[in-house]
Parts: sequence; C-alpha cells; structure tokens
Amino acid sequence: MSKLTGIRRGIAFAAIILGYFMALLDTTIVNVTLPEMTRQFNTAMDDMSWIVNGYNLAFAVFLITASRIADQFGRKRLFLVGTALFVVTSILCGLSTSVETMVFYRVLQGMSAAIVVPVTIPLAADLFPKEKHGMVLGIWGAISSLAAASGPTLGGILTNSIGWEAIFFVNVPIGIAA
Repeated sequence: MSKLTGIRRGIAFAAIILGYFMALLDTTIVNVTLPEMTRQFNTAMDDMSWIVNGYNLAFAVFLITASRIADQFGRKRLFLVGTALFVVTSILCGLSTSVETMVFYRVLQGMSAAIVVPVTIPLAADLFPKEKHGMVLGIWGAISSLAAASGPTLGGILTNSIGWEAIFFVNVPIGIAA
C-alpha cells in the first residue's frame, strides 16, 4: 500500500466523519437557542418546539428510505448529495425570518441528515481492511458522542457571541470540508 493511498484514505475518512458530525451536531445545537429564537420570531415556545421536532421526525422517517436509495444509487453519491443539501438547508435556516420557514427548512435539513448518516459506517468500513473495522467503529461512536455532547455548549457560545443564526452557518465550513 503506497503512502498516497494512506493519505487519500485518511482524507476520505475525515470527510465521512465530518459529514456525520455535522448531521448529529444539529440534533442538539438548536436546543439552547430556542429562547433567543422565540424572542426573535415573537412567538410561543410551543411553536418553537417544532424546530427541533421537525428535524428529528424527518430524520427518523426518512432514514430507512435513504438507506435503500443509497443501495440503489451508490453510497458515495448519496453522501455527497446529502452533505450538499445539508449545507444549503443550513444556510436557509440561518436566513429564516419566520417560525414557519424555519420549521420547513429544518424538516428538509432532517431529511438531508437522514441521507448522510446511514451511509457513513459502510463508507468508512469500505476504506479499511477488516482488521481495522473495530477501530473505525470506535472512532465513529466517539464522534457520535462528541457531536451530541458539544451541541449545547457550541450552540450557547455561538448564540451569545454571534447570534442564533451562527448555529446554522457553522455547518457551512464543516460541510464544505466534508
């Protein structure tokens, strides 16, 4: 195995992990910004809960369908499409001017995440020989925990220092890197 192959494998693995991190981060990063968004949109917290629920429902409902589509059209292709859609919907969420548009874009964002997440394990596993699969799955699990745990902290820091929109714009460089 040449050194270039190892470097390319590392870059591909990093891209997969970044896409996975980005999609999971958005399950928790929004929660701490809801009070600020409630003030901005001048609405009740009940309406705001759909910003979180819309993402999670769309993600859960579309997950199996996205997996089947990946089997038919290729995991790499679907990962790239899902990542691009996630970046676009992140921008649209950050530019939202009403609760209704935010919920709509969050549903689309959840669907995009459902495209990205299920293909990450098989894509990562295909990069490495079988004896490295335990390491790959360990890193994948660690990234999952890191994304879930860092969401609220990062959301709070971005909201307090820049504004609630930043929690969505942070996905743009992550998605482009992926």
